[in-house]
Amino acid sequence: MMPYTVKHQRDFINVSADFMEENGTSIWSLNITKGNDFGRFDVVAETLSIIVTSPLDYEFHSRYNLSLELKNTADNSVWQMNLAILVMDVTGYPPYYNKLCETPVIPDDGTAENYVVMSTMAHLELNGVSSGRFLDIFSYLRQELVDAIMGNCSLRVCAALSSADALDIFELALRRSENRRTGIEWQCRDKEMRSNGRLVGMLNKRYDTLPEWADSGQCFTAESSRYVVLFEVWSAPINWIKCGANVTFFDGNTQFVEFTFQSTIIGCPEGRYGLYCDNDCVCKNGVRCHGFNGACECRPGWRGRACDIPWPEVVIIASPGDSVVKYIGANLTLTCLTPHIHVVNMTWIYKAEIDYNDTKLILNDTKEKGVFVVQNNSIRFKPILESANGEYICVVQGIDGTVVNATFVLNATKCPPNYYGEVCSEKCDCQYGGTCDRWEGCLCPPGRHGDRCEHTCAPGSFGLNCSRNCNCQNNASCDPVNGTCFCAEGQSGEFCENAPKPENNQVVVIVLASVIPAMIILVGSIVIVMLVRRRLETKYTGVDTEMDILSSWEIDKEDISFEHMIGEGEFGHVVRGRLRVPAGYQVLVAAKSIRPDRMTALAVRDFRREMDILARLHEDREGHPNVVKFYGVLTKSEPQYIVVEYATNEELRRYLWSLREEYKVTGHRKLLERLRFASGVASGLSELARLKIVHRDIAARNIVISDRKVAKIADFGLSRDVYVSSAYKRTNQGGEEELLPLKWMALESLRDGVYTCESDVWSYGVLLWEIASFGEEPRYAGGPMHPDVCTLLELLQKGVRLQQSKDCPLSVYRIIRCCWIVDPSKRPTPEELLQKIDQLMPRRDASQS
Repeated sequence: MMPYTVKHQRDFINVSADFMEENGTSIWSLNITKGNDFGRFDVVAETLSIIVTSPLDYEFHSRYNLSLELKNTADNSVWQMNLAILVMDVTGYPPYYNKLCETPVIPDDGTAENYVVMSTMAHLELNGVSSGRFLDIFSYLRQELVDAIMGNCSLRVCAALSSADALDIFELALRRSENRRTGIEWQCRDKEMRSNGRLVGMLNKRYDTLPEWADSGQCFTAESSRYVVLFEVWSAPINWIKCGANVTFFDGNTQFVEFTFQSTIIGCPEGRYGLYCDNDCVCKNGVRCHGFNGACECRPGWRGRACDIPWPEVVIIASPGDSVVKYIGANLTLTCLTPHIHVVNMTWIYKAEIDYNDTKLILNDTKEKGVFVVQNNSIRFKPILESANGEYICVVQGIDGTVVNATFVLNATKCPPNYYGEVCSEKCDCQYGGTCDRWEGCLCPPGRHGDRCEHTCAPGSFGLNCSRNCNCQNNASCDPVNGTCFCAEGQSGEFCENAPKPENNQVVVIVLASVIPAMIILVGSIVIVMLVRRRLETKYTGVDTEMDILSSWEIDKEDISFEHMIGEGEFGHVVRGRLRVPAGYQVLVAAKSIRPDRMTALAVRDFRREMDILARLHEDREGHPNVVKFYGVLTKSEPQYIVVEYATNEELRRYLWSLREEYKVTGHRKLLERLRFASGVASGLSELARLKIVHRDIAARNIVISDRKVAKIADFGLSRDVYVSSAYKRTNQGGEEELLPLKWMALESLRDGVYTCESDVWSYGVLLWEIASFGEEPRYAGGPMHPDVCTLLELLQKGVRLQQSKDCPLSVYRIIRCCWIVDPSKRPTPEELLQKIDQLMPRRDASQS
């Protein structure tokens, strides 16, 4: 908030001195002679004070050294002083400009009391029955005492209500004595059933249950207010939120109460932001001001909170720039901009993705084998080809001899939506729920086939690609999706094997005489197959197959519905689904299964291992916050499933890639956020060590990020199958072929096949290296990208380790290196790693860049 007084210069002068002449004018003058290059400070002559007149930004200047000249006009004496000003990094400052919730700029009609950045209608349902009541919630709350905080696509509102006429549901519920003490909390979810907020109703004086942001606000200061409502939405999308809870009313009646909030973003007039557009923007140089939090979207050449700090830089602008993802077959132009630089020379350098040693100097008017064209300061791709992937570096030499450069990484591996083929020139147009694959075209759902999934399976076949044969007898047809037999009148049995009896008994005797031997053979074969399969499964798992331990985790098949496949490998599938939990609502889940055609010893063993580990980790049903939540298993049907929580933000590796792309655009390194992920994994690893559980594959690809940005350890058995990756190499251990993550394995694991909690710590060091490098794949200097066991073991025994990446602070790399000590007993424990990581994070939750 400005202006803000930094220092009164009277503190430096003898307090007995006279400050004013007889005519009332000051006998002292104060000037800033040095250190105020960006005009952040000014002087108030009347009070001899230094004040802040423009926003300070820790990211660009954390310290200002001002030289001051204090002059006495009466005797012409001059004092020279130095003033050091330290800028602290604070949470959420400067605010981040998030395009996901970008707001329009609307005309200013001069009536500030009518503005609201978003209109939100609230609808109430009781036990699933609409009350028929709609309320424009923010227009209603305008008349009450409201505190609103709008952040990075988040919303926090605290309202003190003098009455609950429009929200009498609060009054009816809070009249019950239990609710008077605790208040009522509704959990909120978005359309994807992800947890995305909460709604709380309480009496005005219930301070002990408040979050810090609300406790320090103003909505509790009104003595006349009776109720307090807290409403939080944590992230985009914010256009549709449903909040539900079982509420017991004053008469003892319990009902399921749901509020549905549907929002329309309206925007604010130019130069204003906030819920009621009552805050003034500080953005300069014509840049856009975000209607939520007043963040400024700086143009190239300007930095700082207000985009008013001229910044000599080289910027590569990609157009069209509406998406971070660059598709094969699309057009793209890269333009090198050089604001605030007097350019003497500009060159482009291209480093091919396949071999970064293949570096080419690109001159103007260059045509690179039909891949791109260079003219002046731009490179044009018409269209983008996969062979064009790599780094494009614009190198600029200024008139003062300084050399500045910028890099754009082109990583086009996807076709535009609905296209496939080597150059993404063929169109899918899939029907009946088919999905478009990059190489294969339409992937049809079970029961469908054809180039566009336009055909159903032929009679007698069903399933994926219609590849399975029906077992129906007596000419009965089957369901093309799941193979269920449709029996004709008089037929019965799972396969319609029981046909109606003919009237001629002699025919029956003849038929039976010919069928009985075949039936004996068939039944005998089935019995033999079942015995062999049971013996094999017992051999593969090494444990009793009755699965008594998991019986309490069995999920009713009626409570889960499966959607589309989200992962597939050589041995297993992962599908997304919706599970109805005991609380009555549905949650998104991921369900893992083994492919029926790959029921190998390794697959069955790892599958059962993951079941057992997840059950042990969730003995109290709650589990650990940094281990993926386990919902249960389906073992009474084929295929069997392991059901865990669905990771909204996918795996950590891919999330790190998105942060890398954001860093290229914004310059924000998000180091604090990445360290939080490292801290979370260390905490989860500590829990595994406590239970004497060895994961064997701690890596970024096996860490999932929840919708609350919490890192969770996942994939305790099928990770090396479901996420097919070049990170795994086939090896033969003990006569069994396995896929092993060699570059993440400890030296003793490679040499002796030993896996311990200490070897998991080694893997954690590689994971931390991935976090520090924004998800790069590890590569050992002097070795190939994908070494075999012998090559990697030789490198490690020579002392070769992963080198410190350019984005990795030395303090983080020290922790990484201590995980790779040869003697396992000298490596830090997970608890010690957690302490080391937490010590790197500031005490105050600050936004790192």
